[in-house]
Amino acid sequence: DLIQDLLELLLLKPESNTIILPPPQTSATPKSTTQNNGNGSTDSTTCSPRIDGATLIFLPGLGEIRNLSERLKGSRIFGKRQEFEIIAMHSSLSPADQKRAFLPCRHDGQRKIIIATNIAETSVTIPDVVCVIDSGFVKEVRQNKRSFTTSMLVTDWCSKASAKQRQGRAGRVQPGICCKLYSSRTLSTSMNDQAMPEIQRVPLEEICLSILASGISNNCFGFLQQAPQPPTEEIVNAALGMLAEVGAITMHNADTNSTSVMQTLTPLGRHLSKIPVDVSLGKMLIFGALFDQSREGRGCLDPILTIAASLSAKSPFVTNVDDAQLAAAAHKPFKHTSSDFITICNVYNLFRKASMPIGNGVGGDTSRSFSSVQGRRWAEKNYLNFAALMEITDSRNQFLDLLIQIGFVKRNSSTAMLLDSRSRNNQNNHHEQNRNTSTTTDKNNKILLHSPLSEKTAKVVSALICAGQYPKVAHVTKPTGGVPNLSYKKERVHFHSSSINHKNNKLESDWVVFHEKFATSKTYISTTSPVSPYSLLLFGGSVEVKHVDRKVNIDDWIYLNASGKTGALFRTLRDGVQRVLKEMTNDMIVDENSLGGRVVNGVVELLAYE
Repeated sequence: DLIQDLLELLLLKPESNTIILPPPQTSATPKSTTQNNGNGSTDSTTCSPRIDGATLIFLPGLGEIRNLSERLKGSRIFGKRQEFEIIAMHSSLSPADQKRAFLPCRHDGQRKIIIATNIAETSVTIPDVVCVIDSGFVKEVRQNKRSFTTSMLVTDWCSKASAKQRQGRAGRVQPGICCKLYSSRTLSTSMNDQAMPEIQRVPLEEICLSILASGISNNCFGFLQQAPQPPTEEIVNAALGMLAEVGAITMHNADTNSTSVMQTLTPLGRHLSKIPVDVSLGKMLIFGALFDQSREGRGCLDPILTIAASLSAKSPFVTNVDDAQLAAAAHKPFKHTSSDFITICNVYNLFRKASMPIGNGVGGDTSRSFSSVQGRRWAEKNYLNFAALMEITDSRNQFLDLLIQIGFVKRNSSTAMLLDSRSRNNQNNHHEQNRNTSTTTDKNNKILLHSPLSEKTAKVVSALICAGQYPKVAHVTKPTGGVPNLSYKKERVHFHSSSINHKNNKLESDWVVFHEKFATSKTYISTTSPVSPYSLLLFGGSVEVKHVDRKVNIDDWIYLNASGKTGALFRTLRDGVQRVLKEMTNDMIVDENSLGGRVVNGVVELLAYE
C-alpha cells in the first residue's frame, strides 16, 4: 500500500497531488532523498514534481516482486498499459524479460515501473531511471540453525553500502531522486556498514563438493583458508560432517586436525556436486528420480519435487488470521494422518488442480498453465498462502530442470506433465519441445497428479524423505495410554504444535524423521513423518550387524531388531544402490531390465510392501 500510494504521488499529474521532498542537498546525484521517519510522514519542504522517466523499486525477493507487480497491473491507475509498463527484474526470470528494463517504452508517453531485487544494485545502469524507491530490505542465503547445516533465505535490512548503491541508481545520466522507506535511525542502528561475506554466513557443503569435484584439492579446510576472508574451522567442519553423514564424502585421517584431514567424493557426492541445492534436498531429489516407477505418473518423483520445494519455501498455511477455527477447518481435509510432508503434497496437488484452466492439457499442451486468478481465489478460500504455493511451483520447475541436466530424468511428454507453468507465459524456451504431444497417457497423468498418494507410493516417498533428511531421526517411546516420548540421539525432544503429530499417540512406527529442530522453552521438532525400520536400514548411516544379539546398529545410536540374515540383505541392497549411482552418467538412465534396474525395482517393492 505504501509503495502504491507513493507511486501515485510521484507519477500522477502535479496539479492532482503533492509530494514531500527534503531540502536541497549539496552532495552529488541523486539530488534529493525522501526518508520516511517511521510513522508514514516526512519532514522536509513541499514541491509538486511529476516523474516522467522510469521508476526503479527495490524489493527483497521474487514473491514481493510478483505481489506488487500483480497489484499494480490490476489497479485502475497503473493497469493502463498505454501509460505504464510494469517490468520485473529477478535472477530467476528469463533474459528476455529482464532485457525489457533497458529498452525504450513501447508507446509514446508511457513510463516504466521496474521492480527489482538487488540484481539491479550494482553493475547495471538503466539510463532513463530518475526515481528510486528503496524498501531497504534484501534476501540473503544464511545458515539455518533450526535445521543444522541447511541454508535458508532470510529477509533482513541491507547494508549501508548497498543502500548507497541503490540511491546511486537514480539519476545516473540525469537528475533524479531516491525515496527511502526506512528512517535515518534504522540506517544508523540496524544496517551494517558492509554485507557479511557469503563464505562466512552460508553452509559450505556445496562449496566443499565443488572443490573436491574439480580436483583442485582434497583438503577443503586448507584450500578455503587461502580466501581473503576465510570461514572459521567450525563452519568448515560442520559442512564436512554433514557431507559425511549423508554419504557424499569419505574422510581420511579423521582423528587428526582439520588441516590434514583428506576427503574423497562418493558416487552420490559426484552427482550432488552438479546440482546447486542443499545436500539434503539434493539427495532426496536424486533418489526420487532414481527410484521413480513413473508408470503413467504414479511414481514418487512428483511428490518428492513438491516436498523438496516446500522445504525451501514458506509454509503455505495461513496462521495469522482472525478466525483460527475457520482456518483449521479449511486445512483439515488436506491433512495426512501422520505425515506433514505428505500433507504438503495434498495441498499442492489440489492447488494446481484448482489453478488449471478447464480443458488444459487435453489434446494440446502437456505442460500445464496455471491461472493466477483461479489459484489465488482457491488459496484465499482455504486460508492458504498463494505466494508460498507459487514459490513451491517455481522451485519444483527448477529442481526438475536440474535433474534433467544431470541425466537423472529424461526430457519427454511424461516429464512435461511434471512441469507447472503459469499462464503468464514465462516458461523457459527449452521446454517448448514438449508441447503438442498430448496422449491418452498424458490425460491419465493429469488426473493422477491431482490425486492423493496411494498407500504404497506414500511408503516409498516416506523412505526417500528419510534418505534426504537423515540423520534427523527421532526415537518414539510409547507409554501405555500416554503421549509418546521422543529423543534425538540422547536429547529429549517434543513435537511442535505446528506438526500434525502433535498429540498423536497412534504413530505406526517407533521412529520419525523431521526437518527442523529448535529450542524455545523446550526442544522441538517440526515437519515430521513416521519412518519405517526398512527405510533406516536402506538409507541410514553405517550399519553394523550384531549376529549374536540379533540387532542392527546404525551409527551407534539407532538399534533395530533384525536377524543377521536380514542385516546382510540390506547391506547388499545398499551396496547395489551405490553401484547404480556410480554407473550413472549424464546420458544414462537406469534400464529396468538391467542389474541396476532390478536393484531399484527390488528396493521399491520392498518399501512398498513392508
